[in-house]
Amino acid sequence: MPEPHDLHQPTAQMPVVEPRGVYRAADHRRTALIAAGSAVVLLALVVWLFTGDDDPAPAAPVAAPTPSSAPAEVPSEAAESSPPETEPEPEAAPTTAPPDRPAQPAELITGLAAVIGVLEDEGELDDDVADALTRRLEQAADRLERGKAKEAARKIKEFEDKLRDLRKDDELSADAFGLLREGAEQIRAVLPRG
Repeated sequence: MPEPHDLHQPTAQMPVVEPRGVYRAADHRRTALIAAGSAVVLLALVVWLFTGDDDPAPAAPVAAPTPSSAPAEVPSEAAESSPPETEPEPEAAPTTAPPDRPAQPAELITGLAAVIGVLEDEGELDDDVADALTRRLEQAADRLERGKAKEAARKIKEFEDKLRDLRKDDELSADAFGLLREGAEQIRAVLPRG
């Protein structure tokens, strides 16, 4: 047997191990969360674009002429030869972008409830189904507000179970199911542990 300090020891080739079980599932969850976040943001953008005010924006106020120290009566020759006075434009204050912060569970729950409302308006969800799903989200938000994160997570789990039952009974389209499931997974991922 070679000495432990021998530099010329033969090495055994190790087999390549594929990720299994929890690690493979975590990779799929990460992909699903990214897709869910993108879908929720995209849907929120579409809703925002189509629910904007139809009233035209008010016209910009016209600046009143400022009194000048020049005499009121100016000969026409002087008026033509002098360049017109221009007021300096006020410089825009530099804007700062709000700092990036992670999404809060309550905000995500509110966004998912809004998505349910849009799906209900579009006829993707029956009124009773939408009410049942929204009620579970409201219960989760209520538990979260009271600091009961475990109960909030349980309500999100009930929401996901209801989604599966609705999909199994063909009361929910595959697209709507995927969108709502991804939103629920995103909420579950940011819920505080405790």
